[in-house]
Amino acid sequence: MFYHQAFNQQIVIMLIIVEMKKISFRYSKISSSLFTISLLGIFAMSIPNLIKFINQNDTTSWLLFLLFDLCFLLIAVYIIVKQLIPALQDKIAFEIDETGITSYVKNVVIKWEDIEKIEMKSGKTSSVLYVTYKCDTDRARHLRIALAFVEGDDAEIYNEVMAYFEKSKVA
Repeated sequence: MFYHQAFNQQIVIMLIIVEMKKISFRYSKISSSLFTISLLGIFAMSIPNLIKFINQNDTTSWLLFLLFDLCFLLIAVYIIVKQLIPALQDKIAFEIDETGITSYVKNVVIKWEDIEKIEMKSGKTSSVLYVTYKCDTDRARHLRIALAFVEGDDAEIYNEVMAYFEKSKVA
């Protein structure tokens, strides 16, 4: 009887593992484009003030505005490189499969057995997945996956990730 029960459990576990195919979540072209355009718009609106302060020989003001503009420009370049270009190239932001979560944004692979819990925290415009490790790593205790730049519905993404996480507990 015990052998039969153990054999049946192995079959159930094998069926669950077979069902867990790789699911890829791509970068959102719309979100990445809109965010980049917004940052560049703020940068463009500040240029007339910078020119005005330069023409008035107000050194302190134009240096502060130049610093402000450089910060916005650096953030825009970072978003273009990390979000917009991968989105336009139709690249994958993160994947889930039978082994765990692979985040291409953060270059991290997390095995399901190393995950303590997964939570979704919703903000005004988008949500964030917080993946909590069972033990401290050299990086941090959490992996934060911002869903603002991921294509798809935040709740559906969370449900897919949680379904795989729950299946991994059975296996």
